[in-house]
Amino acid sequence: MAQLDHYKTLGVAEGASADEIKKVYRKLAKKYHPDATGGDKVKEAKFKEITEAYEVLSDEQKRKEYDELRKNPFGGGMPGGGFPGGFPGGFPGGFGGGRGAGRVRTGGVDINLEDILGQGGFGDLFGGGGGGRRSREPVRGSDIQTNLTLTLAEAALGAEKSFTLGPGTSDERKLTVRIPAGVDDGETIRLSGQGRPGPGGGPAGNLLIKVTVLAEAGTRRKGADLESDVHIPIDKAVLGGSIEVPVIDGSVKEIRLPPGTSSGQKLRLRGFGASDRKGGRGDLYVVVQIDVPKDISAEAKGLIERFAQLTRR
Repeated sequence: MAQLDHYKTLGVAEGASADEIKKVYRKLAKKYHPDATGGDKVKEAKFKEITEAYEVLSDEQKRKEYDELRKNPFGGGMPGGGFPGGFPGGFPGGFGGGRGAGRVRTGGVDINLEDILGQGGFGDLFGGGGGGRRSREPVRGSDIQTNLTLTLAEAALGAEKSFTLGPGTSDERKLTVRIPAGVDDGETIRLSGQGRPGPGGGPAGNLLIKVTVLAEAGTRRKGADLESDVHIPIDKAVLGGSIEVPVIDGSVKEIRLPPGTSSGQKLRLRGFGASDRKGGRGDLYVVVQIDVPKDISAEAKGLIERFAQLTRR
């Protein structure tokens, strides 16, 4: 069998330090390990090659003998036939098995991948948290992120929303979601188990829904409280009287304006705000806006002037 060039296999210079060789092997082993390549035979063969190269170049004595053999290829070969013969010991028990999780055998010597790749070995790399056996345990699927637009009422009081996830793709599916009352703009709702399925039968990831709440003209939300502008004519402001105020649940509430109500004055309706997520409701603050007419008749103008004279102090 032709002699493999272990330096070329790892892609390191002949003068590379032990730390360099270990670092390069760690990177290549992660890339070509069978647990990462799904049984690709070409990549499995590549993994064997880089592992054999590392087994030789990481051992000071073997590396010295290998370098001498490269300089004098007809000098009788290596003791034990370790280099030209590939993998005399094979990979007993399969990758990650046999001699224990995270170990392989090459050239008659065990290599502990956990020492090279870190304490968790390939288990950490592929989600197992342990050695090679754990790497084949079911892995949790990834999360899916999506956006959902709500009206102010839907966000404040909660709602049931139906939407299509992944439209136009092979993963397209329809979902109906119960929006919790009191959700605010920019918040994320998490639905456990509605993400992508886990490889190998693992649990599905989560669906993360980022909420956008549409602005509503004349209405502002401050925590669980709401402010709503209500326009009234000037006579209502001066004389007082009842007005109808729309509330967030779609109904109308009648309130009484006191005489002499000023523009910008707030009137509170207890319990007509948004949900506070504790089973209660915030308050609705009616903010009075007085509409002043721009075009009035001469008679109306005269009456206003008379009104001004009578009320001037």
